[in-house]
Amino acid sequence: MLSSLFVKAACFITAMLSLLLAAVLARAQSSTDWPEGYVVHEQSSSPDGQYGIIVPGSEEMLDAEESTNYLADLKTHQVLGKIAGADYFERQNHRDLRVTWSPDSKWCVVQYEARFGFDMIAGLELKASGLTQIDLGKHIEKSLVSAAGDDGYGSAFFRLAPGDKLWVRALFYTGNPKLMDEKSKQARFAGTFDLKSKKWTASEAHKTKDWDALTTAYSEIPPIFVAANGDKTKAPEVTGTMIVSSDEEKAEQLDQEMNVVYNGVRVVLAPGRLARVKQEQMAWLKKRDAASSAAEKCKLTEARIKALQDLLW
Repeated sequence: MLSSLFVKAACFITAMLSLLLAAVLARAQSSTDWPEGYVVHEQSSSPDGQYGIIVPGSEEMLDAEESTNYLADLKTHQVLGKIAGADYFERQNHRDLRVTWSPDSKWCVVQYEARFGFDMIAGLELKASGLTQIDLGKHIEKSLVSAAGDDGYGSAFFRLAPGDKLWVRALFYTGNPKLMDEKSKQARFAGTFDLKSKKWTASEAHKTKDWDALTTAYSEIPPIFVAANGDKTKAPEVTGTMIVSSDEEKAEQLDQEMNVVYNGVRVVLAPGRLARVKQEQMAWLKKRDAASSAAEKCKLTEARIKALQDLLW
């Protein structure tokens, strides 16, 4: 009896060691050394600082035929997997790469932008064997083309939602890529992608005439900093930020940003809900105007912008 138990225990331990060894080997095979000349793309690092997207440095592309991109472990300096279909190098003219990470750093959305709209959009999920890539852009583009009735150029925006959900909003126009005119057709897309089931749980696209208002409303508002002693010339330059000379100037700028977001809210909300928001906005304006200082007005306006942005989704 005891010998039988020992044999079973030994078999179990052997099986567990085999599975562990297989996982280690799979990970080792998927991880390679950091390619020479590659750099971490700006603002692509995960919230925990562990992962990021690495791309060829601009100088390395002088003699290169292609510019492969990778998801990498920034702490171990190892490549975890190739991003299929990606062709981008740092500071490439008329192109950009934007990355949106989940709070737990387990997955991200990479959006490659061409000169006049998005080129490729993919979800990357970290796995023990490297990464899994999900094409998100094809579905978004197909929906927009169907709604507009023609090919065109799109911009996509993302927000993380509870339960491993990804909210997507996208805008689209047809015709001359440099100039939207009366012949241009416009469309907007709203969808929810479930990262667990790898399926779209909500998806709709329809025509619109509010491309300008919605594009500016969904676009990220740059952080605004007040320069020490009001001297903007001595303030450090930080990419993606705005420097102002006083709290009063900051309050004015925030007021403009709030109006942009509010105009977008007026487009997406149903009439009944919009009527309530208008009443809320009037009451809020009275509270803002009664603030005792410009700094207090800034705090109130920043909070109101966030509340209005939530309504866009």
